[in-house]
Amino acid sequence: MSLFIIIALLIYSSINVYILWHIRSTLLHLHWPGQPFAWIIVFLMLAYPLGRIVESFYKCPPSSILIYLGAYYLGFMILLFTGYLIGDLFRLISFALPKSIFQNVWGTAFGNYWRVAVFILAFMGVIMGHFNARVLRIRSYDLTINKALKSVESLNVVMASDIHLGTIINTNRLQKIVDTINSLKPDIVLLVGDVVDEDVDKLIEHDMSPVLAQIKTTRGMFAVTGNHEYISGNPQTAVKYLEEAGVKMLQDEIALIDDQLYIVGRVDRSALQFTGVKRLRLTDLISPLDSSKPIILMDHQPFNLSEAMENGVDLQVSGHTHHGQIWPLNYITEKIYERSWGYLRKGDTQYYVSSGAGTWGPPIRLGNVPEIVQLTLHFSQLRSNE
Repeated sequence: MSLFIIIALLIYSSINVYILWHIRSTLLHLHWPGQPFAWIIVFLMLAYPLGRIVESFYKCPPSSILIYLGAYYLGFMILLFTGYLIGDLFRLISFALPKSIFQNVWGTAFGNYWRVAVFILAFMGVIMGHFNARVLRIRSYDLTINKALKSVESLNVVMASDIHLGTIINTNRLQKIVDTINSLKPDIVLLVGDVVDEDVDKLIEHDMSPVLAQIKTTRGMFAVTGNHEYISGNPQTAVKYLEEAGVKMLQDEIALIDDQLYIVGRVDRSALQFTGVKRLRLTDLISPLDSSKPIILMDHQPFNLSEAMENGVDLQVSGHTHHGQIWPLNYITEKIYERSWGYLRKGDTQYYVSSGAGTWGPPIRLGNVPEIVQLTLHFSQLRSNE
């Protein structure tokens, strides 16, 4: 973990040095004093880690302000870095080509002021991403499972992943999520990991448990751990807190609904890294079950999707990816995961990978939306009660 933090800080610092160099070049062309502006960028660059450090010792309004400022700067940093990198690549290509027409472009005023355009576009991106991240969308799907239930023909399943409750996603945001879920009148609610982003003390401080407990279902609310429940350092404390709010946590466990529908919840794969405990194999969880009954699997990280198909799972729901959260990071998640966002079918197994209801780090979204997913599950026929 220490090595990971060191590498992350080195990458973070390198990106910001690169950004500072471009900003310095911009200010020189504009004949503006560069030192005050540079110090502002350095302050914003340090705000997020500094806020987290201060918060770990003493929770106070200044630490929250630093975290907010730093979080927005993280999004700004990603967009600036992307824009400057694209511009530099075009410059390299143009000068590498013989008698390139692009060389003439870089020699004009555009060559001096393209960095200004990148800065303005990145700033606009943060503003648009902020508003986009605050508007929760509902995505509805009708899915048919070729198995039967003995009492109902369909079930209304509502899923939410990656809420990331903490400093950024506060009680007001949670209330909107809860109200949206309740508006769909769910039979079952599935919270697919990363419900908690930070130490549970932050949730207790803002009294989030009573808000979460407002979720109403006819057949129960279930959840699994995500990687952030482990990153917080107290996964079992997070589990206990969520269970006190009426959430049934499934940690390599199975819930049988009305003696006719299985919900299987896996411990997040990051448990091995943070606790040294390896989660059970999916085969070991599934093999004792009655395969004639529908099986819904909750697994936070959508790796190795074929495993669910091979074990006869009817529906797997996952999250974790945020679909990159900020363009162009979605191109990375699309390479890492077989499905970064949305619906997929493999054989008789159906999958939905959610982009998440909240945000992590920068409270902005570009190239995707926050969502609550309504899955209306239709079953092929009624099973005899005999």
